[in-house]
Amino acid sequence: MQKTITFLLVAVLTAVCCSGCRKKAVKEAKERVIRVGVMNPVFKVFQQRIPVQGTVKPVRYATLSSKTSGSLDILEADEGKVMKRNDLLFQVDKSNLENQVTVAQRQYDVCRSEVQTAKIALDLAKIRLRKAQLDFKRAETLNRTKAISQENYESAEVDLKGAAAEVSSSEAQLKIAIAKRDQQQNNLKIAKKNLADSEIRAPFDGIITVCDFEPNEYVKEGTPILKIEDQSLLEVECFISSVYYDLIVPGKTRANFKLDGKNAGSAVITYRSPSVDPISRTFKIKIQLPAKTPLVSGLLCDVELMLQERKGYGVPADAVMTRNAGREVVFVLDQKTNTARMTEVKRGIVEPYLAELRNGAKLAGELVIVSGHTFVNNGDKVIANRLEK
Repeated sequence: MQKTITFLLVAVLTAVCCSGCRKKAVKEAKERVIRVGVMNPVFKVFQQRIPVQGTVKPVRYATLSSKTSGSLDILEADEGKVMKRNDLLFQVDKSNLENQVTVAQRQYDVCRSEVQTAKIALDLAKIRLRKAQLDFKRAETLNRTKAISQENYESAEVDLKGAAAEVSSSEAQLKIAIAKRDQQQNNLKIAKKNLADSEIRAPFDGIITVCDFEPNEYVKEGTPILKIEDQSLLEVECFISSVYYDLIVPGKTRANFKLDGKNAGSAVITYRSPSVDPISRTFKIKIQLPAKTPLVSGLLCDVELMLQERKGYGVPADAVMTRNAGREVVFVLDQKTNTARMTEVKRGIVEPYLAELRNGAKLAGELVIVSGHTFVNNGDKVIANRLEK
């Protein structure tokens, strides 16, 4: 009996002790204080930049081909040679084409003479016709008075018909001569054009970058002979993900260039392709380089695109958290009560350290919790340590 009473007494004491411990733990939980770091929002210019790579290309370049087949009689261009506009670069089959022009010119001159001869013959035929008409008219008058023999009258009539036929024949000969002259004139134009096409001249001031042939080599029509570039006017060509399409504005969006980590200038985007490639989901941009750039065509350079730029308030990027069904929030220190107050924000441009708050003006002067905030809830007691910006 005494053992039973002792057991019950121990059980009661144990229950009382456990109850006291739970109350103490609850009290301590209610009085939980979290140490945090705070700072004022930073006012600065926020920039959204993306790094890409681009290829330097000349704005003006041309691959020049032979327009005719033959021997490369003249080649004035060598790789690295600077050429001026309209300088002769090369000429194909010069002697043969010049001979063709000479022959065509002579044939044209002959045809012109034949036309003149046919015109003279026609004029003579018309004179004879006029005489035959007068003779026949006189014979008709004499025939009415029986003052001419029937034989002479018929002879005058035959002469008239013969003269008329001769005029018709001369007219036909003149038409044939004119047609031959016109045809030969076209042949002469073709020969001259072929000769002119054999001369390839520089379309603009530039430098020869490719030349794969030597003088007197045989080339076929359409064979590329050389490439010329105007390296005084260069541009960088890049391909960008389609997600940035609306942020690229030609004439406004700026780009910074780097070569081997060194600054190589900046410029404004001059071209954005009108559509996105449906396979790669990219689009092309071009940026015309400033004068006297250290870049040359063919280089691969680093490009930093400045997509957006705004003045505003920001806080460390990891201080912005997602709570309550996707809302973006920060915790602000209530300095009167030393508690955390949850405030909804709108995140804008995110830089490597700071994130822009689009509605950050309302937090100007406030202390935002930027460290130790992971376990903070709205209304929690905090001990704040002010951090440097």
